[in-house]
Amino acid sequence: MSNQTSPSVQAGRVKANEVDGEAIAQLLPIMILIVIANGLVFILFEKRKELRTRPNYVLFSLAICDLTTGVINIPLFILVAFTPVITSAELKFHLVFLVGVLNNLTAISACYHILAATTEKYLSIIWPVTHRLIKRKTVIKALGAVWVASVFVAFIPFAWVNMEDKALQTHLSIGHVIFCLITVFLLPYSFMIYAFVVIFLAISKQGRSHCRKPSKQRSSRQVRQAALEKRCLILFASMATIFLVCWLPWYVLMLLFRISYNGDELRIPSHVFVLVRYTTSVINPMLYTFFRRDFKTALKSLFERRRSRMSSLLVERKNDCDKAAEKSPERTDEQYV
Repeated sequence: MSNQTSPSVQAGRVKANEVDGEAIAQLLPIMILIVIANGLVFILFEKRKELRTRPNYVLFSLAICDLTTGVINIPLFILVAFTPVITSAELKFHLVFLVGVLNNLTAISACYHILAATTEKYLSIIWPVTHRLIKRKTVIKALGAVWVASVFVAFIPFAWVNMEDKALQTHLSIGHVIFCLITVFLLPYSFMIYAFVVIFLAISKQGRSHCRKPSKQRSSRQVRQAALEKRCLILFASMATIFLVCWLPWYVLMLLFRISYNGDELRIPSHVFVLVRYTTSVINPMLYTFFRRDFKTALKSLFERRRSRMSSLLVERKNDCDKAAEKSPERTDEQYV
């Protein structure tokens, strides 16, 4: 079964009657951060109608994908890999397989959501007329297609999980991982790099055209344009680097597990990149959602409202205490009369 395991399960093998507290302690903070970060996206999207724009539906769907990692994938991974709760060998085999499939599902879905978000940004800057013609229903249909494709590709391995021909099973698994490596990582990443370069050049070109103004306005415009280009360059480079670091090792390790029958040599890199892979569900809302001006403004106003409510409650309590203190001497005087 070693050539059918995923990096996450291989990283989490423990003895039959032991609980790996160290591994659980490493995963629990990530799980909590995932729920908090993506839960904030849900709260803001529900409370602020102005956030329900076409681009933000993509980010909301990405938050659903990331929240699935924190609510389903990690708890199931902990249960299967780090606790002796499941004693049935057959049940554990199928749950191990399911953990790998669910991890691949959220990986595929996250990559395609990031591709959709990049495409939306590309269209908004390079083809603004076409971008304005895109309706909300079109975006929802596209997101539905992303989820259907992700589920279909991720659950294909169940077709050969009980296959008796182990050689054919191995070849199918290797072919599936190579297909995912190309269609889920390489092609989306190539388009991301292309889109980032084209967007950056377009922003720079717009900045140079705006700077062709009278000399009094030129210096301030040049400073603002330089700052904008620097922010865009840092943001695009961060997105490209994080996507590369998080997803390329994940699929390379999956491929190595399919072609290698000795998974012990891959246990340490599996442990490291499983943590990195789960951390992406915290990074995604930070990088793709809260960097947006509308979400950032809504988040600030949410915390300011909470702060004002807390301060008003404290003031009310203080006033009540002051009134009670003023009345108490009168009551003591009445007692002595």
